[in-house]
Amino acid sequence: MELAALTKRSLHNPLVRTAAMRITGECAGRDDRCELEAIYRAVKHGHPDVAGMERGFRYLADPREVDFFTSPARNLALCGMGACAGDCDDASALIAALAGAVGFQVGLRAYATRGDKDFSHVYAVVGFPKRNPQKWLGMDTTVKSAHVGWEPPPGRVKTAVLN
Repeated sequence: MELAALTKRSLHNPLVRTAAMRITGECAGRDDRCELEAIYRAVKHGHPDVAGMERGFRYLADPREVDFFTSPARNLALCGMGACAGDCDDASALIAALAGAVGFQVGLRAYATRGDKDFSHVYAVVGFPKRNPQKWLGMDTTVKSAHVGWEPPPGRVKTAVLN
């Protein structure tokens, strides 16, 4: 999976790590829930301390017949240039990389509605808690009513664990 490889390479990128540190800077040490909420809010609604992400990562569809995959590090650089947008793959990869950069086990989950043979959506998942993950929490910022832990209706899923 190309998106998983791009995301995995960004887990240790200094730009991603610095952004994650800024986003989670208000959280007490070892407050896993606070860190996840802060990362989720930053991508969905924005964060004043990450250049270009003051208003969040805006959903923007790919052109028809083309599926772009942009690395999280590149997306952060694009945000800094005023182009802070992408589709579900981009938002998912960004969330996973930011959470992975502060020590969470992360993955990307492809989703298909019941009866569909093709996957039509992807979102990030994060192992919680950090030290001894007991469950995967969905981190889908592209669904307006979603929140940390939200999952789509039952369907077919395939998860790529990145670390």
